[in-house]
Amino acid sequence: MKLTVYIPCYNAAHTIEASIRAVLDQTHPPDELLIIDDGSKDNSVELASRYPVRVIRHEKNKGLAAARNTAFANAAHPLVGAIDADVIPESTWLEHLLARFDDPRVAGAGGRLIEAHRSKIADAWRAANMSQDLGLEEIVIEHPSHRRLGGFGTIFRKDAVLAAGGYNENYRTNFEDVDLCERLLAAGHKLVFEPRAIAFHQRRDSIRSVIRTSWNWDFYFHYFRGGYNRIGLKLLYNFRSSRALVWSHLRARRFSFLLVDLPLPWILSSMDLRYHFSPSRLPQFAAPEGQSNIYVPRPFRRVAGGGPPVIFL
Repeated sequence: MKLTVYIPCYNAAHTIEASIRAVLDQTHPPDELLIIDDGSKDNSVELASRYPVRVIRHEKNKGLAAARNTAFANAAHPLVGAIDADVIPESTWLEHLLARFDDPRVAGAGGRLIEAHRSKIADAWRAANMSQDLGLEEIVIEHPSHRRLGGFGTIFRKDAVLAAGGYNENYRTNFEDVDLCERLLAAGHKLVFEPRAIAFHQRRDSIRSVIRTSWNWDFYFHYFRGGYNRIGLKLLYNFRSSRALVWSHLRARRFSFLLVDLPLPWILSSMDLRYHFSPSRLPQFAAPEGQSNIYVPRPFRRVAGGGPPVIFL
């Protein structure tokens, strides 16, 4: 079965060429390689155009979900793979993922993402606390599993994705991959995590940028649990969860991680407040009963059904 691979790109001049070369050098190279440029301001397009690729440009930045939809709308083949512009896959990455599509119920397959840079504190903290690697064992994902495939290195059946409605562009740059996986699983498809398909993340962070990335990463986790309905409790949660991280890293003797842990709740809280008072704030989401309990300190939590507070000893 023929395969299109696309690389969504936004100001990725430092890494785009290495990613392109890694895709072209696969043991099973793609039949088509698309570069979806999402309004880059740097010379990403100029660099990508040196290779045998087809470049499709957005005149302005629309977000990662829109770039993915553009790729599926323009892909010439029934299987559509994706690799991020700051990710370098091993040469057998596509070969291992393609083997999973012998099963007609498999709508998508993805592999491991390993952080390539860990020498700096922020990068090591990201690798330890924001890992996107599901491990060393194969995982077959079916409804109602909570497992999902990340968007950084996957192959999906084009017809299954289009039948599911494509990527939800309201999510722009986060959660669009999780949301699509949920709809594919609900439609009766299977997803597979293939640990032999390995790719290396080339991202480098500062302490401030890794905390900002953490906020973006977790935004929809908190939104769908009603975290932004009571902003005071959300701010309190930032400090409670940071305290847990501090103790965890102290016990593990990862003392350097405190340089991220200690400013973490302050920066997260400033971003929460900026979002809370933003005119583009999303409508409040009525979280399912019990899910917003995580924002309430344990002694004050209510039992399901609105009963009196339960004291946790």
